Amino acid sequence: MTFLAPWCLAGLALVPALLVWGLLAPRGRPITVGSLLVWRRALAGGAAGRPSARLRLRDPLLWLDAASVLFIVLAIARPAWRTAKPLDPVATVVIDRSASMAIEPVPGVADDIGEARWRWASQRVRQVLADLGDAPLRVLLVPGDAGVVEARRMTTGELASAGDAFWRPPLVQADLWPVVRAEAAGDPSRPVLVATDVAPAEPVPANIFVLASGGKPAGSGLQRVAGRAEGGRWWLLLAARADAEAAGPFHLEVLAGPGPEPEPIATVSDFVRPGASAERVFAFDGPPPPRLTAKLTGLPDGFGADNTAYLARTPASQVRALVVGEPAPALIRALEAARGTIVAQGQPADADAKTFDLLVAVGVPLPTGWNGPAAMVLPPEAVGPVRPAQGTASAAWQAAPNDPLAEALYMPPPRLGPTPRYDLYAGGQVLLGTAESPLIVTWETGGARRLAVLFGFDDETTDWPKRAGFPIFWSRAVDWLVPAGRRPIDLVTHRPREYVPRLGRTAPSGPGFYESEAGPVGVSFIGTGEGFQAGPGRDDSAGALEAIRTSAEARRRDTLGPLWPVAAALAMLAVLARAGVAR
Repeated sequence: MTFLAPWCLAGLALVPALLVWGLLAPRGRPITVGSLLVWRRALAGGAAGRPSARLRLRDPLLWLDAASVLFIVLAIARPAWRTAKPLDPVATVVIDRSASMAIEPVPGVADDIGEARWRWASQRVRQVLADLGDAPLRVLLVPGDAGVVEARRMTTGELASAGDAFWRPPLVQADLWPVVRAEAAGDPSRPVLVATDVAPAEPVPANIFVLASGGKPAGSGLQRVAGRAEGGRWWLLLAARADAEAAGPFHLEVLAGPGPEPEPIATVSDFVRPGASAERVFAFDGPPPPRLTAKLTGLPDGFGADNTAYLARTPASQVRALVVGEPAPALIRALEAARGTIVAQGQPADADAKTFDLLVAVGVPLPTGWNGPAAMVLPPEAVGPVRPAQGTASAAWQAAPNDPLAEALYMPPPRLGPTPRYDLYAGGQVLLGTAESPLIVTWETGGARRLAVLFGFDDETTDWPKRAGFPIFWSRAVDWLVPAGRRPIDLVTHRPREYVPRLGRTAPSGPGFYESEAGPVGVSFIGTGEGFQAGPGRDDSAGALEAIRTSAEARRRDTLGPLWPVAAALAMLAVLARAGVAR
């Protein structure tokens, strides 16, 4: 048993005081006598005076008074008994173990911390928990050892005694603040202590307490790396930056080959200097290598993982489509719905085979020099095997049998009004209509596939864009125009969390090349912002300690069953019994 207001037990001193007073206080009963002579005789006979202690201890009123005081004091002290209910975590401690927490101080460069960020966070959390006893905690590692968020139930003592391996971050990117906000919203009464390096700029909920080291990272490294191969050539884009405090200049080196000692294929001295940014595109002939490493060399900046990119050759997973002319909104939506398609709108002059895989022209001619896959809607002039003709086309819908594109038209056919008429020449495959009155035609030229829809999508012409088969047709058309086997080769660098679905396993412990059934996968931090983070520090230690103490007391009370109603009832019974005996 325990007491929620133990200081009130000081009132128990009234019980012995009451008993002593009952024994020592003078007591007597009034006697009426006729003369002093009788009074003297009464005194001589012992009829008046102080009764003995034995007689007074037998007085029930004295004991009922003491019992009343005893039970009243106990009720005020709020006695309680401990139930079998487990004690809920008194707080959540979120430990940021993303790659930027691994930044070490740079020799010769001023830094606000003077030690690794994870060490600072470990020491500060232990200071907050030092005076809490052995209370239960919910601990979130973002990310955990498996590369994903890991939840653990620990005591304050276990967390305080956790070794460096527990706090040292793996080189994995992680999204910290969505996890923190979700945890804070899940139980608003539980304080959330966040050990990180950069405090958020925006306000956070009241139950979030931030311990952020801040500091001035001397970040320098590659910001963007992209590769592309097409038509017997390949290109490599590299962009880098260096903070003003960086110990530069930095030199660029591009290495090719799968072995432990790849051969350099490009080098640039003084590629980027402190306080500056640099960008360059390299062009090479022939097929791209299966593995490519691009890195900045120079003095270390404490976070070498952002200075190297690992690229692996892989078929392009996306189709980049450029739409020119005046497309109907339904056409844009249908193209964007196609799996793995990125749609951009622009002018014919924007058509560049290095940037786009597919061109969709609506009511305008194909740009001169475009030799890749193309789809045309209502072309204004002769294209491929079709030529404008006099008159209007027949409204008869006849879909080509056993053709996946034609099957996506979903018969019965949509409504079709009068449309311009085209003649069909050799080399064209009619998907819809007839040879005398073609409506949708496909063909190939120079190894590139083409599609022509010979009518517009306005409401006066057709209701096809409003039908379910419209986006399905365009999704299949994109796959037909740019099949996976004909898509350009990309040199891809994956972020640590992006490659997990590709390999079907957990995130890596560091950057580098990882093998999969589809070939090597290059894992880098390029473009993640890790290593370049800089921001304000913050120390909510005092507020966090008070909030955790309040939470611990509230959760301790939740595990106690109250006994004060029993003490109050006994006090009431003692008072009523005393009143009854006094009568």
